[in-house]
Amino acid sequence: MVKTLNISSEIKLDLKKIIGKSISVLGITGSGKTNTSAVILEEMLKYKYPMTIVDIDGEYWGLKEQFELLVVGKSKNVDFEVNVEHARQIAEISISKNIPVILDISGFLYEDTYQFLLNYMEEIWDLAGKFRKPYEIVLEEAHEFIPQGTRNDLKEIFTRIALRGRKRGLGIIILSQRSAKVEKDVLTQAEMVFLHKVIHPSDIKVYKEILPVTAKEVSILISKLKVGDCIFYFENNYDLIHVRLRDTFHAGFTPSLKTVKTPKLKLVSDEILKSLQNLTKAKIKEKSEIDRLKTKVNDLEAKLAERDDHIQKLESDIETLGRIRVEVQPEIAQISKAMIKDLFSDENNDDSNMESIHITGDVAEIEAYDDLPENVKNHADKILNRIGKLSKPKKEMLKFLINRHPLDYTYAQMAEWIDYSESTLYKNQPNELLKMKMINRERKHNGFHYVSNLDNFVENEFKIYFKESKSEYLCLIKDYLKKQLLFM
Repeated sequence: MVKTLNISSEIKLDLKKIIGKSISVLGITGSGKTNTSAVILEEMLKYKYPMTIVDIDGEYWGLKEQFELLVVGKSKNVDFEVNVEHARQIAEISISKNIPVILDISGFLYEDTYQFLLNYMEEIWDLAGKFRKPYEIVLEEAHEFIPQGTRNDLKEIFTRIALRGRKRGLGIIILSQRSAKVEKDVLTQAEMVFLHKVIHPSDIKVYKEILPVTAKEVSILISKLKVGDCIFYFENNYDLIHVRLRDTFHAGFTPSLKTVKTPKLKLVSDEILKSLQNLTKAKIKEKSEIDRLKTKVNDLEAKLAERDDHIQKLESDIETLGRIRVEVQPEIAQISKAMIKDLFSDENNDDSNMESIHITGDVAEIEAYDDLPENVKNHADKILNRIGKLSKPKKEMLKFLINRHPLDYTYAQMAEWIDYSESTLYKNQPNELLKMKMINRERKHNGFHYVSNLDNFVENEFKIYFKESKSEYLCLIKDYLKKQLLFM
């Protein structure tokens, strides 16, 4: 018996032809893209096709009006609230028990979204190789997860599913309103495409690369598209079709003055709830562990507060100093200006730069900050000028990490000390400082941790000015940068 998918009056698809396929649904907001996706899913769910829908805006729970799906994540519409730690377990339950799952990630923070999806999709990939049965991934706003021109682990796993998932029974439906921002290798390899209206020249160019007709013909086809219309391309054939309206509730409808009644939804079965009992127990155990760790953190923070007081006192002392005096042993006190000058590798240094250093018996006095050699100070000022152009939250994070070195912190931990919310810090990710290697980042079990890298930064940036590494001069530069940064 042929299992037919009723997508539109123009086409009827055989479900067998969907298995393991990479499908793209593209088009601007309001063109009918989301409706097309919902119609395809309704038709697949009629035959109890297992799947995972990555729902970034919490719009797909309306499918529960007719079909039994498990909605997990963080929002008011979920059946079960989960954290990053539950990702692999949910994936295993879905693929092993053929349970369609909606991952409502609309309430997750950015880093939690990244880690949750990475863990989830890695588990799906591994288990698909074991079970080898049809399974579908639906990815909304694909340009955010499979972006053109960048590389990360999450993009790699989605790309792997799109290009090589067929051998494991894995298919993927990719949706995006910005075709040009999605990895081209993924889009051009899609075997079935639904192209709704686009207007941006770069998106139109993508359509021209996909369709086997002239650029002029593509432009004519796009101009004919109305809401709900699309160019359907499959098996080297294309046609203009009008996708039927979805049967289930559209939770992502555009607000209006009309009253919208929420439909009665299908409840999650006892079997699914039973499968989730272990997750509940794990969550209780996790809460106990969190409480224990919070107590430990409070103790550490009390110690840090004492250290902060000490640091503030030292900084106050440093601010009042006009110069740094370096003590030397009597037996090496007789250092000549020529010997010191020889430490600098720049041929343009002249004797005038050496006025910053005075030899007095057993003490070498090095005038601080402004009396650094001009080429060194110019380099330092360029660095400070570059950092000065950053947003205030980024500068505050840098100052905080410098003060707390060598400890590392998450955004949430920094937000407790800095006068900015965690979400504001997320929106001001210090990517420029990471590229400069002034700070370092490491992914741990609870997300990214950031730490100051000022010492290594100074050594790498300024060692070119010395014929050999001289820690006392590097320390002088570091102190100069640190003082300027902390009062920026």
